[in-house]
Amino acid sequence: MEIIEFQKILHDFRNDPESVYHTWFLNGEDRLKAFRTIKNGLNDVIRDIENRTFGNDFKGSSLEIVVTAISEQKQMFEGAAHAFFWKPKLRIPDIYENEANQLAFGRFLKACSQATTEKQIIEEILKLDRLQIKGLGPAVANILYFLHPTLFPPFNTAIVNGFNSLFNKKIKLGSWTAYLEMREGILEANEEFRSLLSKDLGAIAGLLFEIGTGRIVIAENAEKVIEAEATCFPT
Repeated sequence: MEIIEFQKILHDFRNDPESVYHTWFLNGEDRLKAFRTIKNGLNDVIRDIENRTFGNDFKGSSLEIVVTAISEQKQMFEGAAHAFFWKPKLRIPDIYENEANQLAFGRFLKACSQATTEKQIIEEILKLDRLQIKGLGPAVANILYFLHPTLFPPFNTAIVNGFNSLFNKKIKLGSWTAYLEMREGILEANEEFRSLLSKDLGAIAGLLFEIGTGRIVIAENAEKVIEAEATCFPT
Protein backbone atom coordinates (compact mmCIF):
# COMPACT_ATOMS: atom_id res chain seq x y z
CA MET A 1 0.00 0.00 0.00
CA GLU A 2 1.23 3.49 -0.88
CA ILE A 3 2.25 5.75 2.00
CA ILE A 4 -0.17 8.49 0.93
CA GLU A 5 -3.05 6.01 0.83
CA PHE A 6 -2.15 4.69 4.30
CA GLN A 7 -2.00 8.23 5.64
CA LYS A 8 -5.47 8.95 4.26
CA ILE A 9 -6.86 5.83 5.95
CA LEU A 10 -5.30 6.96 9.23
CA HIS A 11 -6.67 10.50 8.89
CA ASP A 12 -10.18 9.16 8.22
CA PHE A 13 -9.88 6.81 11.20
CA ARG A 14 -8.77 9.60 13.52
CA ASN A 15 -11.38 12.08 12.28
CA ASP A 16 -14.36 9.74 12.56
CA PRO A 17 -15.98 10.44 15.96
CA GLU A 18 -17.64 7.00 15.92
CA SER A 19 -14.44 5.06 15.28
CA VAL A 20 -12.92 2.98 18.06
CA TYR A 21 -10.10 5.51 18.07
CA HIS A 22 -12.54 7.84 19.83
CA THR A 23 -15.07 5.52 21.46
CA TRP A 24 -12.48 3.10 22.88
CA PHE A 25 -8.90 4.34 22.61
CA LEU A 26 -9.23 8.02 23.53
CA ASN A 27 -12.49 8.15 25.47
CA GLY A 28 -13.14 4.61 26.65
CA GLU A 29 -13.36 4.76 30.44
CA ASP A 30 -13.46 0.95 30.62
CA ARG A 31 -10.12 0.80 28.79
CA LEU A 32 -8.42 3.13 31.24
CA LYS A 33 -9.89 1.40 34.30
CA ALA A 34 -8.88 -1.98 32.91
CA PHE A 35 -5.15 -1.30 33.21
CA ARG A 36 -5.32 -1.14 36.99
CA THR A 37 -8.00 -3.83 37.33
CA ILE A 38 -6.03 -6.31 35.24
CA LYS A 39 -2.70 -5.64 36.93
CA ASN A 40 -4.24 -6.06 40.39
CA GLY A 41 -6.33 -9.02 39.26
CA LEU A 42 -3.32 -10.84 37.86
CA ASN A 43 -1.65 -10.65 41.26
CA ASP A 44 -4.67 -12.54 42.61
CA VAL A 45 -4.50 -15.10 39.79
CA ILE A 46 -0.79 -15.71 40.36
CA ARG A 47 -1.26 -16.02 44.12
CA ASP A 48 -4.20 -18.41 43.72
CA ILE A 49 -2.24 -20.64 41.35
CA GLU A 50 0.82 -20.67 43.58
CA ASN A 51 -1.32 -21.45 46.65
CA ARG A 52 -3.23 -24.17 44.75
CA THR A 53 -6.53 -22.33 45.39
CA PHE A 54 -7.22 -21.28 41.79
CA GLY A 55 -9.90 -23.91 41.24
CA ASN A 56 -10.77 -26.04 38.23
CA ASP A 57 -13.10 -23.77 36.26
CA PHE A 58 -13.08 -20.31 34.72
CA LYS A 59 -16.37 -19.38 36.38
CA GLY A 60 -15.78 -17.97 39.82
CA SER A 61 -12.01 -17.85 39.41
CA SER A 62 -9.77 -14.83 39.83
CA LEU A 63 -8.99 -15.14 36.10
CA GLU A 64 -12.64 -14.43 35.33
CA ILE A 65 -12.31 -10.99 36.94
CA VAL A 66 -9.29 -10.18 34.78
CA VAL A 67 -10.84 -11.38 31.52
CA THR A 68 -14.18 -9.71 32.29
CA ALA A 69 -12.37 -6.37 32.56
CA ILE A 70 -11.23 -6.96 28.98
CA SER A 71 -14.48 -8.31 27.50
CA GLU A 72 -16.51 -5.44 28.98
CA GLN A 73 -14.78 -3.20 26.44
CA LYS A 74 -17.33 -4.19 23.85
CA GLN A 75 -16.04 -1.75 21.23
CA MET A 76 -13.02 -4.03 20.75
CA PHE A 77 -13.27 -7.16 22.88
CA GLU A 78 -16.84 -8.42 22.94
CA GLY A 79 -16.61 -12.18 23.27
CA ALA A 80 -12.97 -12.13 24.41
CA ALA A 81 -13.81 -14.22 27.46
CA HIS A 82 -14.88 -17.17 25.30
CA ALA A 83 -11.28 -18.25 24.73
CA PHE A 84 -10.88 -18.79 28.48
CA PHE A 85 -14.14 -20.66 29.13
CA TRP A 86 -13.46 -24.22 30.29
CA LYS A 87 -14.75 -26.62 27.65
CA PRO A 88 -14.47 -30.04 29.33
CA LYS A 89 -15.39 -32.10 26.26
CA LEU A 90 -12.51 -30.53 24.35
CA ARG A 91 -10.35 -30.00 27.43
CA ILE A 92 -9.49 -26.47 26.38
CA PRO A 93 -7.90 -24.32 27.55
CA ASP A 94 -6.14 -27.04 29.50
CA ILE A 95 -5.20 -24.96 32.55
CA TYR A 96 -8.07 -25.88 34.87
CA GLU A 97 -7.74 -29.60 35.61
CA ASN A 98 -4.12 -30.10 34.59
CA GLU A 99 -2.03 -28.90 37.54
CA ALA A 100 1.27 -28.80 35.65
CA ASN A 101 -0.24 -26.62 32.93
CA GLN A 102 -1.91 -24.37 35.48
CA LEU A 103 1.37 -23.84 37.31
CA ALA A 104 3.14 -23.10 34.01
CA PHE A 105 0.46 -20.54 33.16
CA GLY A 106 0.93 -18.93 36.56
CA ARG A 107 4.69 -18.73 36.06
CA PHE A 108 4.14 -17.16 32.64
CA LEU A 109 1.82 -14.49 34.04
CA LYS A 110 4.17 -13.74 36.92
CA ALA A 111 7.21 -13.45 34.67
CA CYS A 112 5.38 -11.18 32.22
CA SER A 113 3.96 -8.96 34.94
CA GLN A 114 7.44 -8.50 36.43
CA ALA A 115 9.31 -8.19 33.12
CA THR A 116 10.96 -4.91 32.24
CA THR A 117 12.13 -5.69 28.70
CA GLU A 118 10.60 -6.86 25.45
CA LYS A 119 13.15 -9.68 25.23
CA GLN A 120 12.09 -11.14 28.58
CA ILE A 121 8.44 -11.33 27.54
CA ILE A 122 9.18 -12.86 24.14
CA GLU A 123 11.28 -15.52 25.87
CA GLU A 124 8.34 -16.30 28.17
CA ILE A 125 5.97 -16.53 25.19
CA LEU A 126 8.28 -18.96 23.41
CA LYS A 127 8.69 -20.98 26.60
CA LEU A 128 4.90 -21.19 26.99
CA ASP A 129 4.47 -22.07 23.32
CA ARG A 130 6.91 -24.97 23.62
CA LEU A 131 4.67 -26.53 26.27
CA GLN A 132 1.85 -26.76 23.69
CA ILE A 133 -0.89 -26.33 26.29
CA LYS A 134 -4.05 -27.18 24.41
CA GLY A 135 -6.24 -24.16 23.77
CA LEU A 136 -3.90 -21.63 25.38
CA GLY A 137 -3.00 -19.46 22.42
CA PRO A 138 -2.46 -15.79 21.66
CA ALA A 139 -5.82 -14.76 23.12
CA VAL A 140 -3.60 -14.37 26.20
CA ALA A 141 -1.96 -11.45 24.34
CA ASN A 142 -4.94 -9.32 25.36
CA ILE A 143 -3.69 -9.64 28.93
CA LEU A 144 -0.15 -8.79 27.80
CA TYR A 145 -1.44 -5.63 26.12
CA PHE A 146 -2.82 -4.31 29.39
CA LEU A 147 0.51 -5.03 31.09
CA HIS A 148 2.76 -3.66 28.33
CA PRO A 149 0.66 -1.52 25.92
CA THR A 150 3.65 -0.09 24.08
CA LEU A 151 5.20 -3.48 23.36
CA PHE A 152 2.43 -6.01 22.72
CA PRO A 153 -0.74 -5.37 20.69
CA PRO A 154 -4.09 -6.92 21.60
CA PHE A 155 -5.32 -9.88 19.59
CA ASN A 156 -8.61 -11.07 18.13
CA THR A 157 -10.00 -12.35 14.84
CA ALA A 158 -10.92 -8.89 13.55
CA ILE A 159 -7.44 -7.50 14.28
CA VAL A 160 -5.82 -10.42 12.44
CA ASN A 161 -8.19 -10.04 9.49
CA GLY A 162 -7.48 -6.31 9.35
CA PHE A 163 -3.74 -6.89 9.47
CA ASN A 164 -3.92 -9.47 6.67
CA SER A 165 -6.01 -7.14 4.50
CA LEU A 166 -3.91 -4.03 5.09
CA PHE A 167 -0.52 -5.67 4.70
CA ASN A 168 -1.44 -8.52 2.32
CA LYS A 169 -0.39 -11.20 4.79
CA LYS A 170 -1.75 -14.60 5.80
CA ILE A 171 -1.37 -14.56 9.56
CA LYS A 172 -3.20 -17.49 11.16
CA LEU A 173 -5.26 -17.57 14.31
CA GLY A 174 -4.23 -19.64 17.31
CA SER A 175 -0.48 -19.51 16.75
CA TRP A 176 1.96 -17.70 19.02
CA THR A 177 4.52 -17.69 16.21
CA ALA A 178 2.02 -16.00 13.91
CA TYR A 179 1.14 -13.49 16.63
CA LEU A 180 4.79 -12.53 17.05
CA GLU A 181 5.12 -12.13 13.28
CA MET A 182 2.05 -9.89 13.23
CA ARG A 183 3.44 -7.94 16.17
CA GLU A 184 6.63 -7.16 14.24
CA GLY A 185 4.59 -5.81 11.34
CA ILE A 186 2.46 -3.70 13.67
CA LEU A 187 5.53 -2.26 15.42
CA GLU A 188 7.12 -1.33 12.08
CA ALA A 189 3.97 0.41 10.81
CA ASN A 190 3.39 2.11 14.14
CA GLU A 191 6.93 3.50 14.13
CA GLU A 192 6.63 4.75 10.55
CA PHE A 193 3.32 6.51 11.18
CA ARG A 194 3.82 7.38 14.87
CA SER A 195 2.71 11.00 14.37
CA LEU A 196 -0.74 9.76 13.32
CA LEU A 197 -0.97 6.95 15.84
CA SER A 198 0.37 6.49 19.37
CA LYS A 199 3.15 4.84 21.30
CA ASP A 200 0.31 2.79 22.82
CA LEU A 201 -0.38 -0.01 20.32
CA GLY A 202 -4.09 0.15 21.05
CA ALA A 203 -4.46 2.90 18.45
CA ILE A 204 -3.13 0.89 15.51
CA ALA A 205 -4.93 -2.22 16.80
CA GLY A 206 -8.16 -0.21 16.65
CA LEU A 207 -7.46 0.66 13.02
CA LEU A 208 -6.85 -2.99 12.16
CA PHE A 209 -10.00 -3.98 14.05
CA GLU A 210 -12.15 -1.61 11.99
CA ILE A 211 -10.64 -2.85 8.75
CA GLY A 212 -11.15 -6.44 9.91
CA THR A 213 -14.81 -5.86 10.75
CA GLY A 214 -15.40 -4.04 7.48
CA ARG A 215 -16.24 -0.73 9.09
CA ILE A 216 -13.30 0.76 7.22
CA VAL A 217 -13.35 -0.31 3.59
CA ILE A 218 -10.09 -0.42 1.65
CA ALA A 219 -9.29 -1.96 -1.70
CA GLU A 220 -7.95 -5.09 -0.03
CA ASN A 221 -11.13 -5.91 1.92
CA ALA A 222 -13.80 -4.36 -0.32
CA GLU A 223 -14.83 -7.65 -1.92
CA LYS A 224 -15.31 -9.33 1.46
CA VAL A 225 -17.35 -6.39 2.74
CA ILE A 226 -19.62 -6.52 -0.31
CA GLU A 227 -20.09 -10.28 0.10
CA ALA A 228 -20.91 -9.85 3.79
CA GLU A 229 -23.46 -7.13 3.05
CA ALA A 230 -25.04 -9.26 0.33
CA THR A 231 -25.44 -12.09 2.85
CA CYS A 232 -27.01 -9.80 5.44
CA PHE A 233 -29.22 -7.94 2.98
CA PRO A 234 -30.07 -10.33 0.12
CA THR A 235 -31.92 -8.83 -2.83
